Amino acid sequence: MAKILIIAEHFDGKVEDSTLELCKAAKSLASALGAEPAAAVFSKDGAVANEVAKYIPAVFSVEDANLEKYSADGYTAAAKAVVESQDVKGVLIAHSYYGVDFAAKLALALDCGIVSNCNKVAVEGGAPVFTRNTYNGKIQENKKVKTDKFVATFEKGAFDMEAAGGAGAVTKVAATIGAVRTTVKEIVETMAGAVDISQAKVIVAGGRGLKDGDKYKDVIIPLAKKVGGEYAASRPVVDSGWTEAARQVGQSGKSVTPDLYIAAGISGAIQHVAGMKGSKCIVAINKDPEAPIFNIATYGIVGDLFEVIPAMMENL
Repeated sequence: MAKILIIAEHFDGKVEDSTLELCKAAKSLASALGAEPAAAVFSKDGAVANEVAKYIPAVFSVEDANLEKYSADGYTAAAKAVVESQDVKGVLIAHSYYGVDFAAKLALALDCGIVSNCNKVAVEGGAPVFTRNTYNGKIQENKKVKTDKFVATFEKGAFDMEAAGGAGAVTKVAATIGAVRTTVKEIVETMAGAVDISQAKVIVAGGRGLKDGDKYKDVIIPLAKKVGGEYAASRPVVDSGWTEAARQVGQSGKSVTPDLYIAAGISGAIQHVAGMKGSKCIVAINKDPEAPIFNIATYGIVGDLFEVIPAMMENL
């Protein structure tokens, strides 16, 4: 049976959330195409493959010392070996730093079409149709591939995470990794100790409408703590030095997909929206009824944030 194969992303032995989202995507797409969902895991041993097998029925493990750390050469060679050893219809990859780095290289190696930055996929006439963002999410377009196989990268948050459901079968696949032209000398955790807002379930973000750094600290941070979330900011707030760069949301900051995103004093420029449009519920607070943020908000509050947020705090 043909397979829809995901490339599992993991770091330091931990399976990334993007992998669990891809498991959900593979199962949905495979069901619509009459195929089987599967995963490929590349590492120095089989530990991560056994973990991924809790979420998907078939796992193909390529184990090699050259795969201990990510490289585009290593991942492309390993993925090509798995695809050639199986009947693979399509390969799903996370639209992450790593995924973007090797996805096109893999498509070239497989001589197949690629669609990147997808947020949806449907099946029409027995063929997958991918929806992707263009112009920082301002326009969405549908894409098909004309080749027998395809490679697609998916944005974080495009699918819910798959829940663990048993133990799938792990099969080792032999691969000749060959020369890896990238040497990883050291992995440095930038801004060590800073919170990773991309993992937060609730985020309260402040924008230029806060007027100054003291108001940002006095209004946004207490509300974030009150609702049990993390505080974040748009680029103008970070550029002004009101909070650290690790809390910036947007095209030049973090992409986040929380259950709740409260945007206070943020107009909704497409650069910011590109980083938070996947949030499940968006609450926008802005005194300008024409602010673009209201176009994507689940709930919009037109009002002065210095009146609205204290009222929210009082009710909470």
